[in-house]
Amino acid sequence: MGKVNLRDTDLEWLASNLPELTFGSEAREIVGVLRFCAAYDRDAGQLRLGDSTESRAFRTFLCDAFKVRIDLDRVADNGWPEVRETGGRCFDIAEQNQCEMIDLHLFTDGACCLGLKWASEKNLTLERFICDLVVPFFYRLSYTDRYGLTTAKVDLWGEYSHGNAGIQEYRGEILRIAGANPSRNRACPCGSGSKYKRCHLDEVEAVQRTML
Repeated sequence: MGKVNLRDTDLEWLASNLPELTFGSEAREIVGVLRFCAAYDRDAGQLRLGDSTESRAFRTFLCDAFKVRIDLDRVADNGWPEVRETGGRCFDIAEQNQCEMIDLHLFTDGACCLGLKWASEKNLTLERFICDLVVPFFYRLSYTDRYGLTTAKVDLWGEYSHGNAGIQEYRGEILRIAGANPSRNRACPCGSGSKYKRCHLDEVEAVQRTML
């Protein structure tokens, strides 16, 4: 089970960077509007966050906002705190694309499936949870809303199968990277161009811990 490690510095980061989201200490929920700008760099295989000149140069650049609720004490089926889109846009997007909710990576109860990245990590800071898992989910949903589901599948990062098949696909991909036995300061075997220590090293170590 993944757990978001919540500290005073995390709440300061939230207030500074996402002021339209508020944390309720009694319910341990983060609610409000998640506003973001991002662009997917397909060559590097990375989502670039922020409204910068570099990000705007990509055709995939977009800015959007979603009403969300993050329940830090309620765990969704993917093992992370439950995240929900509360404004009803996910239903509109599914209807517009004539697809099932699962095709938008939403569980049958409406919770967001945040994918398998960091699924083996036991403690994750709030900043990393939102930037590495939550924002990419809503970026993809926004891209689908703007360009359609078929285009999103072509333009954006690949998707794993649903259920256990997807878990095995993910682990296999990570273990292939580990099998190259790269040093920390060499280029990551995934081909992103980033150093291994800044790319897949943490994910590799997280997956390997589950195999001990």
